[in-house]
Amino acid sequence: MKRLIFLLIYNLLLPVFLLISIPGYLIKMKKRGGFGTGLSERFGFYRKPARDEPKGGLYVHAVSVGETFIALKFIREWSKTHDEPVILSTSTATGHQVARDAALPNVRPLYSPLDVPGLPGRCLKRFAPRAVVLIEAELWPNFAESCHRRSIPMIMVNARLSPRSEGRYAKVRGITRLLFERLSALGAQNENDKGRFARIGVDPDIITAPGSIKFDVMGDAPQSMREDFRTILDSLRAEKPVVLAASTHAGEEALIATAIREAGAFPLIVPRHAERREQVVADLSQAGFTPLLRTAGELPAEIPVNACYVADTTGELREWTALADAVVIGKSFLAKGGQNPVEAIAARKPVIIGPDMTNFADLVTLLKNDDAILSCEAPELAATIQSALDKSEATQARIERAYNALHVHSGATHRSVELVEQFYANA
Repeated sequence: MKRLIFLLIYNLLLPVFLLISIPGYLIKMKKRGGFGTGLSERFGFYRKPARDEPKGGLYVHAVSVGETFIALKFIREWSKTHDEPVILSTSTATGHQVARDAALPNVRPLYSPLDVPGLPGRCLKRFAPRAVVLIEAELWPNFAESCHRRSIPMIMVNARLSPRSEGRYAKVRGITRLLFERLSALGAQNENDKGRFARIGVDPDIITAPGSIKFDVMGDAPQSMREDFRTILDSLRAEKPVVLAASTHAGEEALIATAIREAGAFPLIVPRHAERREQVVADLSQAGFTPLLRTAGELPAEIPVNACYVADTTGELREWTALADAVVIGKSFLAKGGQNPVEAIAARKPVIIGPDMTNFADLVTLLKNDDAILSCEAPELAATIQSALDKSEATQARIERAYNALHVHSGATHRSVELVEQFYANA
């Protein structure tokens, strides 16, 4: 009865939410190039007959770019032992683009259906998956009910829950328990996440801690295969070290670029959202820079004295990370939560974070305890960058300590595949 009441209230409120949010969502999709890529699949309209779709394999659901990269890593490991088709579902145009660009054999990129009654069931009937894998904590009530009615096991992998999110979920523990009851298994990133999920109402018996797929980077460190990227930076750096401002948010581009300049280095900026390019250019220009955009094409014949380079594209952060001399993590100075530092650590780069990294609290605590990462407030950023670039034995030792700290997650991808296999084999 509680579940029926919950679903009734949810489905009464959902149309109101959609009426408010869908116009903004569609505008965002247009900015990100979603139109013409099959976006109608979100509304239950498909381009080909159901008989022509792959059936009977694995359905993997991600959200945006970050989760899609994790999903692709999982799928590559899964495909080593499985030939069945894989449906890779995403919610955003950028995530969908990453899935399409990967062009993995036997993988059908898909826009996930909106979670309104009828659409999830129509999608599941169309592809008839043997199991559903959810990347991180992305679980929708109607989709979960549709899987339950069809006896399709749902396994959440790479699941994490920040202390802040735990507090929010704890306030509605009864609802979260109802929602997570539909899961067959939950693979948490670490023991702390495992405990947090249990405290918000998830059955402890279904929770394991295979580790983080994203942090499972041993042997998978970013390497730049793009000589054109290297050529661009060599043309711009003027013998200066290159410092990457990674996944920056509003206002951080100018702040970090200024600190990089004061430290005697060249600023390479990769904004978290490429569609913010106009505001990024305006902020950097006001700070005295001449921003050069990757999307603008060739570099000018004469490089301006105060040039900085803005990689206003999607899915290329790994390549730029591999070419940088140090990395400053965005969303940690003027926004809350921080972005993931793992790729920079895996590439053996000195990593600098700001005061707010709550989204990665467990990892950052581990790194700080090992003196494996540099942390500072905005006023000390220039001096901290200089320290990161000093190439001293102490700096090199810090880089190695950070790299070694990730070993706890080594093999997490394979362990997550094994977790899913337990249910897939019996479906």
